[in-house]
Amino acid sequence: MNDPLPITPFKHPLCSAIELPGSKSITNRALILAALAKGCTTLEGALFSRDTKIMLAALEQLGFRCESNPAQKTISVQGEGGTIPTDTAEIHVGNAGTAARFLTAFLALNAGGCYKLDGDPAMRERPMAGLLDALVELNAAEFEFRGEVGHFPFTLKAKGFKGGTATVDASSSSQILSALLLAAPAGDGPVRLHSPDVRPFYVTLTHKIREAFGAAPIKADKNGTYTLAATQYKSPSSYAIEPDLSAASYFLALTTTQGGSLKIPKVGADPLQGDAHFVEVLNHHGLRVDVENNEWTASISDPSDIQRGHREIDFNTISDTFLTYAAISPLLGGSVRICGIGHTRHQETDRIAGMATELSKLGQLVKEEDDALTIMIKPNELRARALKARNQGTLLAVDTYEDHRFAMSFAILGCFDLLEDGEPWLAINDPGCCGKTFPNFFEVLDSLRRA
Repeated sequence: MNDPLPITPFKHPLCSAIELPGSKSITNRALILAALAKGCTTLEGALFSRDTKIMLAALEQLGFRCESNPAQKTISVQGEGGTIPTDTAEIHVGNAGTAARFLTAFLALNAGGCYKLDGDPAMRERPMAGLLDALVELNAAEFEFRGEVGHFPFTLKAKGFKGGTATVDASSSSQILSALLLAAPAGDGPVRLHSPDVRPFYVTLTHKIREAFGAAPIKADKNGTYTLAATQYKSPSSYAIEPDLSAASYFLALTTTQGGSLKIPKVGADPLQGDAHFVEVLNHHGLRVDVENNEWTASISDPSDIQRGHREIDFNTISDTFLTYAAISPLLGGSVRICGIGHTRHQETDRIAGMATELSKLGQLVKEEDDALTIMIKPNELRARALKARNQGTLLAVDTYEDHRFAMSFAILGCFDLLEDGEPWLAINDPGCCGKTFPNFFEVLDSLRRA
């Protein structure tokens, strides 16, 4: 745990540029494919965060030769053409969902291998059963559970992918399907995966990265079934990691509430990541994003005119960004119903319950449903509570539940000069949890504040 971090408000519109970290989702997919490919692959613009370091450490533990240069943001991996050098290992995945799911399917490739896997207490509660059941149905692995069935910790006894058909329940996390799409084709026979209830954007991301490593394009049939031919992945020699557009959501929101303009380089008109569609949510509040020369320019002419009436927004396909929007909702006027987010109850924390709790502490009226939040905006109550805390010699404080997205989302709210004196009124508890995906987030925020 870190000490609470006071957030100093911005006192001017933005007029700057920001270099975002590489995407965690892309970095960890590319690490798996680089290990599966034949030849050496250098990832450029790679993310160095807790989740990607967990993946990298696991690959090294499994005998893969990796070279990292955080200063240059590069990782080189010597792929072994679909084999895993080490037959036994004990691997700890922390609370990294991508590492947990991708490594589990990856390890099933090595017939005869025996691996013990565990994670943080929060990871032990996150959904894994859809993946484990599919691996058993494919006869690619069997499991011995050392706690609750279908969850970490467990021992994986690998049998290899020899082809076959499985129904994949990826309703709780698209990573479950992506794990199989990455690893299963590296086996010995064609695989059919039936998974009709899955959020599409991250699966599409997986397809595009597979193609960069030599896989043939695929798409599901009308019944949601993927047919995967046995594939020898090939190294592209180098692979550029796109900047993290989930992280971009915080700075797009900041531009919306502060005004001015912000440039985000190395992002084109057709990015790989589905969270690019968060721009469309903020368009409603007047944010404009122009694309030229592989660079986004976000701008808004009048941040005082961003308030709108009641709206209902389905965040199902861009659910990582719902926290960004919910956190700044007290500044947006009217009310909002955020729906399609039931699966986020099973991520780093119960994100619906956590967001309802924190907004309620800030004086907002929140109705919590199984898969939705309705937020009735109470800006005067927010100011009253901030003033009361200030008069008592303290600040309003937001809990983060060891979840990086709570810390970053509410930091953007705290950047608003609510009391019109440029002094902090909001603090973030445990700001270090941002290390999961964006270790220097608060330093980047400070650089924009000083610009």
